[in-house]
Amino acid sequence: MPKEYVRLVFLIFGSALITLAVVGKTPLKNFIDDMIRQQITIKPGTATYDNWQIPPVPVYDDIYLFNITNPAEFNNGSKAMLDMVGPFVYRKNEHKLQANFTGDLKFASYFDGMIFVFDPEETRKANKETTLNSTIFIPNLPLLTVASQISHNSLIPDSLKTVLEDFVEAWEQTQGVNWLTLNGTVDQILWGMEDPIMKQLYKLKLAPSPYLALQVNGSTDPDALTKPTVVYTGYTDISKVDQYYFYHGKKSSGCWGSEAANVINGTEGSMFEPLFIYNKSREISIYNDQLFRSVDLNFVKESSYEGLTCYQYKIPEWALESMENNPTNEAYYAYIYSGMLNLTQCAQNVPLYVTKALFLDADPRLLDNITLSVVANASLHDTYLCIEPYTGAVIDGHKRVMINVEIEHHNTLGILNKAHPAFIPLISVDEHGSITPDLITELKSKLLTPILVAHISFYFLLSLGVFLTLTSVTVHVKIIMDKYRGNDEEDQAVLVNNEVGRAESEKASLEQSDQYLSFDGANSRYYDIEPE
Repeated sequence: MPKEYVRLVFLIFGSALITLAVVGKTPLKNFIDDMIRQQITIKPGTATYDNWQIPPVPVYDDIYLFNITNPAEFNNGSKAMLDMVGPFVYRKNEHKLQANFTGDLKFASYFDGMIFVFDPEETRKANKETTLNSTIFIPNLPLLTVASQISHNSLIPDSLKTVLEDFVEAWEQTQGVNWLTLNGTVDQILWGMEDPIMKQLYKLKLAPSPYLALQVNGSTDPDALTKPTVVYTGYTDISKVDQYYFYHGKKSSGCWGSEAANVINGTEGSMFEPLFIYNKSREISIYNDQLFRSVDLNFVKESSYEGLTCYQYKIPEWALESMENNPTNEAYYAYIYSGMLNLTQCAQNVPLYVTKALFLDADPRLLDNITLSVVANASLHDTYLCIEPYTGAVIDGHKRVMINVEIEHHNTLGILNKAHPAFIPLISVDEHGSITPDLITELKSKLLTPILVAHISFYFLLSLGVFLTLTSVTVHVKIIMDKYRGNDEEDQAVLVNNEVGRAESEKASLEQSDQYLSFDGANSRYYDIEPE
């Protein structure tokens, strides 16, 4: 086949492939995006619905308690010396009960079902020193609750406060020196133990139970099984998928100082709007029922987990700053130190404060009045979520919080004037979950591999088109060069022939000149000898 035909074939096919790749890029992108949106929407009969109803990713709570190792000295006004014990590992089994959908599939409603199951094997792997039967000392939380009710609960009439004061004075006479601490096994302190002060608070309807417990085996909200939670399915607006519309029948937490602070928005924290790949810098919101508030998380960096690319998000420092540094946090009663959230109004006037684990990123003055056996480390104690950028699914994450109780001097209860004022850690929880190898394989085969194949096809067509076009151009240039080279050879041959002809002509002329010279000479000689 002549080179000119080859050039034309390459040019036509190359241009066609480039056009196909460029023109088809937008429809291909839209097709992929629509496919992802269809996969992520919560609707009956889909894998997303099944995973939403009963999460396939195992979630664990690593629970640490803080043991006061100098209870006698602490009762006499010394700083608390605290040893972090644990972890005690619990599997958190969650499922959504009685799921229903509206007719237009815009909303889904359900009741929360959740239970903790102790995992002795994982506990033994991580913690060989303490068991659920180990005895520890913690601050006397019921006593501190009474003090807070008397000091800060304006809804309690003075007569009731007097009853509490008299009860505490009578109780004090039976306690000897151990009035500011109480002790029990890890299991009792976590899940419930009888306490005389709690019984009195329960009788006066100032406590939900006569038992002291740092954990509840189920939801902490009493409305969880009586009032439904409603979320957006993403069917009509994928940007709102799994975002709360009602949480246990409420649109507001009701315990903060402004309407904006009380609004419940965001997701439960396991899935978000898909296609982060187009806007990874956006904020994401979660509602944390343990904090009674919504929290924004910011993009930190691109990371990876088990070979999957993911975007890492963390809580910004300003979210827990004091109102002095961030005036908008006045609504969260952030009157004292940065790095902590005041839960007193949300926890029925129990003086509880939430911080990151081991006071990470908190005001260093919080450590001045206690002695901790461990030091905070951002890589071990910070909260983060790692989100797969196409699906918006959380593939790795840790939600780490520490709950502390405030001990302060009290005007009426002289018993507390002996105490050393401080914020004492009670419990630290690391809730974590990571996608399993089986789920990684499923995610790759059903979604990520088709996306990768589509992208490879696009770049293959574009590259092949460019190659064929460049090959066509190369052939065309070669043809032109060959033509120029052929003309040059012909011109050179003409020049050579002309030179040869000119040389032969000159030679012939010279030969003729020689002949004339010889003839004239002969004649000259002839005439010389002619007789007179």
